[in-house]
Amino acid sequence: MDDASQAALDAMSASPLFPFVGKLTLKPLGEPMARELQREGEGDRPCKSCGNNDRVWWSNQRWKVTAIRPTANPVGLFLETVDHIDFEHFDTTMAAEFGVLVMQMEGAIRSLTSVGRVHIHRWGDGSEHFHVWFQGRPAKQLELYGWGNVLWSQVLPPLPADEIDANHAVVVDRFHAVAGGIVADRAG
Repeated sequence: MDDASQAALDAMSASPLFPFVGKLTLKPLGEPMARELQREGEGDRPCKSCGNNDRVWWSNQRWKVTAIRPTANPVGLFLETVDHIDFEHFDTTMAAEFGVLVMQMEGAIRSLTSVGRVHIHRWGDGSEHFHVWFQGRPAKQLELYGWGNVLWSQVLPPLPADEIDANHAVVVDRFHAVAGGIVADRAG
């Protein structure tokens, strides 16, 4: 490892946001692949989102809200498209609707006292359905601020499912009050 990479690794591991201690070794990057990996729903790879209504908490004609499970955060939700469509294919109406829904979801999640801030992520490598992650970061826990939350939430034990479900129910009800749409029947 060169000196600049080691210095960057040392600085990152010294941050209170970094969840690991001890000597770390940066692994080398592999050779570039022959092609991009197929996402769920592309080519012959099955789509876990299509027809899986057990995951849906809220929907309208073009969008749905699904739960991230398991999660160490008080709230973990996806806002995703109903159809196989990605960001670069949004028309202006879809783009405007997305912006409004993001604002409404962020406000609904932020209203919980157990949430300090709302982290909104988009990676786009997993599914052909455009999807954005909403992570309600636990309030007042320094290590879970900012980018540290992405790492910590992978290694902390998940919160109890009934606690997450109760938080999601409050968020989805508040979101529904401003966004309309249909709240899924979560009974039973």
